[in-house]
Amino acid sequence: ADDEALAAEAKASPQMYVAVAIAMVGAAMFGFDQGNFGNVQAFKSFRREWCLGRYGDEESCGDEGSLDNDDWNDHFVTWGATLITFGAAAGAIIAGPPLTNKLGRRPCIQIGGAVCLVGCLMASYASFHSVEEFFVGRFVTGIGVGISCFALPLYNAEISTPSIRGATGSLFQLNVVVGCFISCLITFLDKDWYVGMLLPGLAGAVLTVGGFFIPESPRFVMEKMIHKEGPEAAMNSGLRYLKRIRSGDVHPEANEILTQIKEEMDIEHVSFLGLFKERNLRKRVLIACTLVVGQQATGVNAFLGYAATLFKECGIENPILFNSVFNSIMIFGCVAGLLLVDSKYGGRRCQLLVATAMMGPPLVVAGLALQFQWPGIITMVTVIIYGVGFQFAWGTIPWIYPAEIFSMAEKESAVSLAVGVNYVANAAIIYITPTLMKWSTPGTLLFFGALNVLNAIFVLVYIKETKGVALEHIPDLFRRHKALAGEDSSSDSDLSTSASEF
Repeated sequence: ADDEALAAEAKASPQMYVAVAIAMVGAAMFGFDQGNFGNVQAFKSFRREWCLGRYGDEESCGDEGSLDNDDWNDHFVTWGATLITFGAAAGAIIAGPPLTNKLGRRPCIQIGGAVCLVGCLMASYASFHSVEEFFVGRFVTGIGVGISCFALPLYNAEISTPSIRGATGSLFQLNVVVGCFISCLITFLDKDWYVGMLLPGLAGAVLTVGGFFIPESPRFVMEKMIHKEGPEAAMNSGLRYLKRIRSGDVHPEANEILTQIKEEMDIEHVSFLGLFKERNLRKRVLIACTLVVGQQATGVNAFLGYAATLFKECGIENPILFNSVFNSIMIFGCVAGLLLVDSKYGGRRCQLLVATAMMGPPLVVAGLALQFQWPGIITMVTVIIYGVGFQFAWGTIPWIYPAEIFSMAEKESAVSLAVGVNYVANAAIIYITPTLMKWSTPGTLLFFGALNVLNAIFVLVYIKETKGVALEHIPDLFRRHKALAGEDSSSDSDLSTSASEF
């Protein structure tokens, strides 16, 4: 039946591939946002602009002096790295949902791109030597990235044909990693801090302009029309929009979308407070939130946010070059992870465990190598192994898993909560990293190594494999009795009260 459905499926038109390509620019924008500041903060021109005369003199703002300049690191670098995360949280959680639902996916993507461009200009060419404006620019940049990256996955999924939807979703994550690498490469080749800080905004400009050449999501159009003018008008609008991104008969797909919309209209969505009323649901919510906290506890954003500073503290002579190598090799980990996650050789749980084994021990070895002054090559190799391990699983699965373990009624509130927790944890890690490095760079590596060991224990005890399990059966995996048939899912009598329950 599935083969027949695929055979009957309308094919993608060139317009659909153009729309997907625009979505990939948005993913790269997110990558630029993650990768640029880690290198730019080490530029001499950047320190002369923002450190000299404000946070220190020629010596304390120099290559070596800036590493020990607490005023500079605590009051400028830390906030420059953290504010963009706060902005992204505001964009994705507060601004993104209402803009996407009221205006549509495409306008939301364009607005996010434009806001990102404005923020990047405020933090670069239009900063006017003002620290306050630079900080506001970083926050505004984050808002733009958050708005766009809330709408982009929805748009990407809704315009893609069913047979390639999973592949385009994987490409989104891959392009985030590629964007991070490109930003590292550009900032390695061009030491102009203005250009480095503007990079996400350039991608935002492409998103804003490119949005005029792509159609709105057919699903969004049909959802709005069914409320305004009824099912027949929704069907006609859906057919018109689908014909722009498909070749062949689009009636079956339009009928399927209309059926899904009607079914979802009858669903009573669970509120945020409702997420904690029933034991099984509460357990899944806490697992999803702990998983995204675990993603940040791996320490990856310490490496991305403070790359040049952290790698220099690790004794690496050319930290900006090494950061480019580090990010380029991480691409291979991402590709391998995406190829395996739905194959018979991979899966959510097993890849998380393998990745944690590639991350925790290497960080411990790197910390010991630094503490006892072992050859620098040991630190470099172990850090690279760590980076590959992160992208193999922890970079992608914490975004996939929460969306899988909740029903349609639960998903909107639960996934929004998990995203919010992720951003808060991200900001916390970025904020405490300079303090950790000031205390001890080897200790920082050992600290994150220990957190990865805790991640492994969490995955072993609480993460269930969801690969190949029907979505309606996944909640049953988190009960003590995991039978997928004949179980009364509404009963609380079989719920575990053991230590494995929250």
